[in-house]
Amino acid sequence: MIQFRCWFCNRGYWKPDNQAGKRFECGCGRRAKVLYRSNRSSKTRSLTDWLLETLIYGGACAVFAFGLSFVLVTRLPFFARDFTPVIFATLIGLGAGAIFGEWALNWLGQKLRDRENE
Repeated sequence: MIQFRCWFCNRGYWKPDNQAGKRFECGCGRRAKVLYRSNRSSKTRSLTDWLLETLIYGGACAVFAFGLSFVLVTRLPFFARDFTPVIFATLIGLGAGAIFGEWALNWLGQKLRDRENE
């Protein structure tokens, strides 16, 4: 038996192993997927969902990386107003957000909060 929860309403489910990978509609009306292993995300994503998440999280990480690198370049004298690091940091942020998604944005936010709380 595979144990998992709906990604939207957190309702618990038990399904037999032979139903792994199949999609079904939860009682909340959202589509969920029977997992291959217990205790993982049951969210199903279409191609449109995947593209939107890539653009949103990639864009958000790129904006954060741009802002942080811009502040560093304008405040630190040894960069001598060379904005090449800003371009590279923005591209790295875009790539990290596109590849790692929400995890990258949460990691970056946690690092900023940790630094603020020190």
